[in-house]
Amino acid sequence: MFVDISNIQGVNDVELAQFVVDIINWLIGFAAVLSVVMIISSGFQYIFSFGDSKRIGRATSSLIFALVGLVLVFLAPTIIQFVLNNFLGN
Repeated sequence: MFVDISNIQGVNDVELAQFVVDIINWLIGFAAVLSVVMIISSGFQYIFSFGDSKRIGRATSSLIFALVGLVLVFLAPTIIQFVLNNFLGN
């Protein structure tokens, strides 16, 4: 479980809160897989660019965006937990 809601006060419907957490965790996992797929895709773009500078530029920007997305995916649970603890927690 990426996000923990055990210390949030005022949540009456635990099933709804758990459903939201399950959706968030699923989206984080999906985004991680999508980022890895995009990194692999940009690698293939590099391979098949055959020295064309325009295609290499597109592959580079695709790789940079995929890496930034992967970093954001790894930071997302921490950011979500920070918001939950400081604004909705004790």
